[in-house]
Amino acid sequence: MNFWEYYKMVEEGTLVDLEEFKRNKQLKERVKEGIIGLINVLMSEISLISTFNSKEDAILNLVKMRIISGSLAQELLDILEIANNLNNVEDEIVYGMLVRIMEDIEQALISINEYKNSNKKN
Repeated sequence: MNFWEYYKMVEEGTLVDLEEFKRNKQLKERVKEGIIGLINVLMSEISLISTFNSKEDAILNLVKMRIISGSLAQELLDILEIANNLNNVEDEIVYGMLVRIMEDIEQALISINEYKNSNKKN
C-alpha cells in the first residue's frame, strides 16, 4: 500500500466522533494499521537518503541533514512514542492525535521529496 492509502485509513478515524471511535473496534484497528503504515512509508523514504539504527535515529538524521525542523522532529518523535505502544495508549489520546499524525508525516515526506529533488539537480 502507499502513503495515500494509509492516510485514508487514518483519516477514517477523524470522520467520526470520539464515542464512535471508542466503540468501533474494526475502525480503531484500521486506523492503527494506517498509522503504522504511514510510519513505515516514512522510514522507507528516509532509508533512501540516510542510514539509521532506529526510527528515532532516522528522525534525528533528518534534522542533522537540515531536511526538517527540530519542532517537526519533536512532533514525529511524539508520534513514534505513541505508535510504539499503540495498543496500550488510551483511545482518547490516539483519537486526539490523528490529524497531527497525518499532517506531520505528510510534511516530513514533502520535505524529504524536496531534498531528493534538489539533490537530483546538483
